[in-house]
Amino acid sequence: MALNPMDGSTTAFMGILLAYAGDWERGCAIVERASQLNPNHPGWYHFAPFLNAYQKGDYTTALQFAVKIDMPGYHLSLAARAAALGQLGEFEPAKNQLTQLLALRPDFASSVRGELNKWYLPDLVEQWIDGLRKAGLEILENQK
Repeated sequence: MALNPMDGSTTAFMGILLAYAGDWERGCAIVERASQLNPNHPGWYHFAPFLNAYQKGDYTTALQFAVKIDMPGYHLSLAARAAALGQLGEFEPAKNQLTQLLALRPDFASSVRGELNKWYLPDLVEQWIDGLRKAGLEILENQK
């Protein structure tokens, strides 16, 4: 980031990694700075602020960021919306997101825990899975 401070993508990615490692305040501030470098930034920049709000239990704000992710062919963007909607008790829209998600990834219910564990801290994984369950996804318990 110091070598090329105008590279928004690298800056955003480093911010996301810091946030996912648990330094949410610093990581999200870096992602926000990257967003300002490119007002037409890609939707994945919104994952860190989505998860920051989500892990704080601010599901309304989390949903606002999840909608901004806007990556139609990417299953985790649908999982983000489904989980936030599930936590908010918006079950019909949540089920709609799950239907789209399962069309892209039919095995998601059996692979979600392993997939999320690759990137996120355990408490956040459990909270995200809780939202997906509330949305109506039947997740297998024997996953690692």
